Amino acid sequence: MCINLLQNEDLKSLGINLLGGALVILLDRTYLYLRKKLRYYRYKKIFGKDIADDFYIVYGKMLLKTLYDKDGQVEQWPYEKANGAIFRISEPVSFTETKSAKFISESIAKNAKSTPTIISDEEIKNKLDISYCSIGGYNNHKTIDIMHAENNFYIDYDLVGGKIVSKLNPKKSFQIDKKYDYAVIIKLKNRSFPKRTQICVAGLGESGTSGASWFIANKWELLLKRAKQNDFGAIIRIEFNKDESSEIIELLTYRDYKKRK
Repeated sequence: MCINLLQNEDLKSLGINLLGGALVILLDRTYLYLRKKLRYYRYKKIFGKDIADDFYIVYGKMLLKTLYDKDGQVEQWPYEKANGAIFRISEPVSFTETKSAKFISESIAKNAKSTPTIISDEEIKNKLDISYCSIGGYNNHKTIDIMHAENNFYIDYDLVGGKIVSKLNPKKSFQIDKKYDYAVIIKLKNRSFPKRTQICVAGLGESGTSGASWFIANKWELLLKRAKQNDFGAIIRIEFNKDESSEIIELLTYRDYKKRK
């Protein structure tokens, strides 16, 4: 009798332990699932709903000017590798923009579990009904769209003067100095298609572009914390050749614009 009671108690304890273990695993999986869902929900507040399956990363397509050798002849092989090999290509690709696109596309893959379309500005320069992040300044038609947009109340990118200027406080401007490069990150709702999101990342120099791209890819939660779901313009400061040193030094939102208006 006693033996049977002990066996029943053992089985009961075993059942409770198994049930408890299963509940712990279930709660842990549920927690991880909900945390990922929350992160994705917050990520969409920066990049827009199209980040799930219909988002573009846009690089600026450029052409090489005709080059001449020392004898005045057209240079047939204008490109050279470090090992001395020479090449001829019609459309060079910026290493900075390639690296920047990598930062952002990896961030999207990690946080939205989707793959953006990487495309040149020339291919979509006339398209408006799209969500995108453009890389580079006035070498990119889609960045120019944002800079010249009526609802860019935040930042002016002065190519001639080589400076970034706050539109809400024109006395505040930033130029490349001996230690730092500067960049802008601007997010707008497309005025013609309000469900679409336009973002540009543009540096005064190459360190600015790659550093700001690293920032939006890895520190997007800081932008979200300060801008919420609003349109914004951020000025980013970066030490030369140190992408991970990037930091916000100015962030302007639509709320700031309304206060100053």
